[in-house]
Amino acid sequence: MVVALLAGSACGGGDRAPTAIESVDASSVVNGGPEGDSSTSVSTTRAPGVAATSTSIGSETTSPGIEDDPVEGTTDGSPEGSLENPSDVPATNSVDIPSASLPTAAPTPVATAAPVVPPGPGSTTAPAPEPTAAPPSNTPAPPPPANPSLLSGLRIEPEYPSGYDRDLFRHWIDADGDGCDTRREVLIAEAIIAPQVGSGCSLTNGRWYSAYDGIETTDPSGFDIDHVIALKEAWDSGAWNWTADQRRAFANDLSSPLSLIAVTASTNRSKSDRDPAEWMPPLASYRCTYVDTWVRVKLAWNLSVDQAEYDALAGVLAGC
Repeated sequence: MVVALLAGSACGGGDRAPTAIESVDASSVVNGGPEGDSSTSVSTTRAPGVAATSTSIGSETTSPGIEDDPVEGTTDGSPEGSLENPSDVPATNSVDIPSASLPTAAPTPVATAAPVVPPGPGSTTAPAPEPTAAPPSNTPAPPPPANPSLLSGLRIEPEYPSGYDRDLFRHWIDADGDGCDTRREVLIAEAIIAPQVGSGCSLTNGRWYSAYDGIETTDPSGFDIDHVIALKEAWDSGAWNWTADQRRAFANDLSSPLSLIAVTASTNRSKSDRDPAEWMPPLASYRCTYVDTWVRVKLAWNLSVDQAEYDALAGVLAGC
């Protein structure tokens, strides 16, 4: 009797459907004034084998690069050495092979999400902290604490006696070309309630606080932008030797929140060009901050102090 060899082949797998092309386009426009439009768009195209991202901001475009995303190919599930043509096998010495022992294609694994198990008693794994909301972007940064040790960095010199002209300090300028000059940039940055910015950088529906006297207003026309170090004081303390570009940069300094401050017009004009030996803010609780800010701005711009000015600074800071 001849026993026929039972043979079979198992194969599995198949073609994976190509990854769909996804396109996302988002844009936002922030109107800072008639010339202050800026836009941001993000477009992502994902095709089989390639994921590319490009970001366009204003007139500049950056490409973080092309990242390979290989598409999974077909998988042959046939057992290694399987018999594809049973008729080619000699009939002699054939062996009965129970069908139950024939290899079958391995099932395709299905990914399952791991169950979320809360930490048990005594677990050392701390739960993730709840996200906290970011502070409003227009909230002014709190002033640094008064630091009497900064006095040691000041140069004590007599003031330069003559030659000052306000026109030597060009201001207010629109340095970034967004339609808002330095005055309005300070008002926007220091508002305690952010204003709406309209045509010509008009500001409405905002609220401002004057640190010199504690007065609030919703009408920015009643506020001045004070140079903490008055322009004449800067001239007398070393700006007489600056270039025109340096004086313009000082008069429109937005690189630091300390140089310029929005305050009531009455306190700004009361102060005029006087230094702390001659004038202090009416709000006594602000004086430590005012004097500390004065010292920091003088140090930042390498400006000197006269002896009476130094003594007044030291006297206030000693009590802070």
